[in-house]
Amino acid sequence: MENYRIYFDEAERSDVLRILRKYNDVLIDNIDDHSVGITIERDDSGLFYRGLMDEIDREVYSLRSDSGI
Repeated sequence: MENYRIYFDEAERSDVLRILRKYNDVLIDNIDDHSVGITIERDDSGLFYRGLMDEIDREVYSLRSDSGI
């Protein structure tokens, strides 16, 4: 069991939470406007976390606009 914090833009909050809520092994500990604290209740929590972040990257972060650059 390990704890992690995932950061996001305010507009991405609902999409990140939607993904996290799909998994029974992910407990949402606390949420604010720009991050969520989670606990992963698995023996392979590090590997699971990397896969989870890959999914969030594909479905949420990759859609960020690069305005201002």
